[in-house]
Amino acid sequence: MHKIRWDDLQYVYAVARHGALSAAARELGVNHATVLRRITALEAAQGVTLFDRPPGGYRLRPEGRDLLATLDGIGVAVERLERMLPTFGKDLEGSFRITTTDSIADILMPRYLADLQRVHSKLNVELLVSNTPVDPKRHDAEISIRPVLELPDGMEGRLAATMNFSAYRAKGVPKSARWLGLSGRLARSPLGAWQAEQPDETLGFRADSFLTLARMAESGLGPVMLPSFVGASSDKLLAIQGAPPFKTNIWVAAHPDLIRAERVQVAIDFFADALAADPRLPG
Repeated sequence: MHKIRWDDLQYVYAVARHGALSAAARELGVNHATVLRRITALEAAQGVTLFDRPPGGYRLRPEGRDLLATLDGIGVAVERLERMLPTFGKDLEGSFRITTTDSIADILMPRYLADLQRVHSKLNVELLVSNTPVDPKRHDAEISIRPVLELPDGMEGRLAATMNFSAYRAKGVPKSARWLGLSGRLARSPLGAWQAEQPDETLGFRADSFLTLARMAESGLGPVMLPSFVGASSDKLLAIQGAPPFKTNIWVAAHPDLIRAERVQVAIDFFADALAADPRLPG
C-alpha cells in the first residue's frame, strides 16, 4: 500500500464535501479531469473504492464516513498552519488590550497567554476582565473574546468555539435544594431566559458571575448551571445528569477599523485557534 499524501487527500475531501467533480475542481483551481485522475489514482494505489458514482454526482461510500470526519480535522489543521506560517520568524512587537469574561480570563487565558509569549515574546497584552457586553462604539480594547450567539453590529472576527453548559452541585446537596440563579447581564442570556420560566421558589441566591456561582455551589448553597469548563475545573462539584442542554458561541473579534492591523489579526487568529483546539471546550 502506498503512503498517502495530503495533496491527494484534498481531492477526496473536496469531492466528498461537494458531491461533484466540477464543484471540487472550482474550489481547488484545477479542471475536473485532474480531480477525476487524482481520485482514480489514489483509489488504485490504495486498492479501495472511496465513492459511489450515481448519476449526477459522487457520494462517499458509507464506510467512508469516519474518513470524512478525519479529513475535516486535517483540513482545520492545514488552515491553521497556513495562517501560522507567515508569522514564523516574525517576533511581533507592541501592545494590545483584550477584553473577556472573568471565567474565560481565569480558567482559559493563562495557558493561551503562556503560549503566545513563547511565539511572540515582544507582544504585550493587557487583559480587561468584565462580564459587561462589548460596546462597538467604545474602543476600550482592541480584541474581544466573548461568549455570544452572534457578534453585534460593528464587530468583525472569528467564531472560535462552542461553550456548553452543564448542571453541577456539591457533594451532599439534596436534589430538593433551591438552585443558584443568574442576575445582572447574565440574566439576559438564553440560560437566563430559561431560568425566568422556573417558579421563583426553586431559585435561591443569584450572582452575575459564573466564577462566583461556582464558588457558591462549592459551599453547598445549591445546584447551579455553569459553563462546562468552569464546572469541570472544580474538584468539589459533581455533574448533574438530565439538565436541559444549553450552549453558546465564543467569538474572537475586533472593531473593523482595527482588525486590519497585523498584530491584531495575528492575535485574533492565535486566540481563535487556541480556543478551537482546547479540549476543555468540546462543543
